[in-house]
Amino acid sequence: MVFLNNAAKTLQKPEGVKNAAPATEAQAKALTAKLFCMKNPENVIFTHSGSQAVELALRAFIKKGDHIILSVMDVDATWDLAEELAAVHGVEFSTLGANVYGVLNYDEIEGLIRPNTRAIVCAHGCSVTGNIADMDRLTTIARRHKLLVISDGCQTAGATEVRLEDLGIDVYCFTGYKKMMGPKGVGGICLKEGLMEQFKEGLVPVLEEKPELAEALKPVDPVKLGGYCAGLEYIFEKGIYGISMLPHRLAKRFFEATKSMDAVEVYGDFGTNTKIATVSIRVDGFTPEQVSEHMLKNFGIVCKAGLHGASRMHEVLGTAEQGLTRFSFGYFNDRMEVNDTIWALMDLLGLDDLYLLA
Repeated sequence: MVFLNNAAKTLQKPEGVKNAAPATEAQAKALTAKLFCMKNPENVIFTHSGSQAVELALRAFIKKGDHIILSVMDVDATWDLAEELAAVHGVEFSTLGANVYGVLNYDEIEGLIRPNTRAIVCAHGCSVTGNIADMDRLTTIARRHKLLVISDGCQTAGATEVRLEDLGIDVYCFTGYKKMMGPKGVGGICLKEGLMEQFKEGLVPVLEEKPELAEALKPVDPVKLGGYCAGLEYIFEKGIYGISMLPHRLAKRFFEATKSMDAVEVYGDFGTNTKIATVSIRVDGFTPEQVSEHMLKNFGIVCKAGLHGASRMHEVLGTAEQGLTRFSFGYFNDRMEVNDTIWALMDLLGLDDLYLLA
């Protein structure tokens, strides 16, 4: 089986993850801080998933009457939460849109800022296009207006170098079981120095209103933390550059082949190296489900059809009705698997052009 759904989870883990010894929270915090280039490990808070991390962050920092700017790169769960906060607490939000390549309209940000704007909420990486947000540009604007930047890093953590203090992101949420190659059940929040007390104070009324959210802050199983730490140790052993560049090259190879097929349209901005290893396509004459079914049934290739939890980005791309077929590459994929996938797509389209496999 060829697994090309790494944007959802990493199926193949480093050998040490499965049989890792239990780890303490202090050990896990230290390794997390090292990965994200944070000076103070105590600014890491563990949850049991990335979605829990994003929810706690937004509820803790966004209060009644606040206004936020929310990007179309963010997943539906984040948008649903923003709509709940609007309905229940009077939070207002504006949409930061994107162009046809899925690149955010950064020039619009300052025009969206209001006197009550509290934060810019923007995913670091897009689950549909693979585009990575220009956080340098975004955080520069935020600092100018004294706004928080809250970012969902579930697609980028472990997939690219993330130097949080250099990027200027105030609140960065992550999951351990995607590109960080750990087990399911570990997520977390990284806070900029000086925000911990504000986070804790913000949680007090949240937990009074929704006591069930306290489950998200219960200690993570030490066995799961051990597997999580083993995944991080593997990333350090190989180097984040190597871990990120191999999947990136595989994705670029797949992109170059598919863009040469007349019946295939590829989505995203491929004019830059600031991408994660995700390629989404539309094939003329076939639904995304038909493409993924052909891949799996006839060639044992696992990819993902649909909206990928990011319907707002699909609205921008004009693909909201049916979605796209997504191929997301990971460190344990190889060049032959890319060729097999290209061949499978050629078979679907009845193509016989060996140049595409070069």
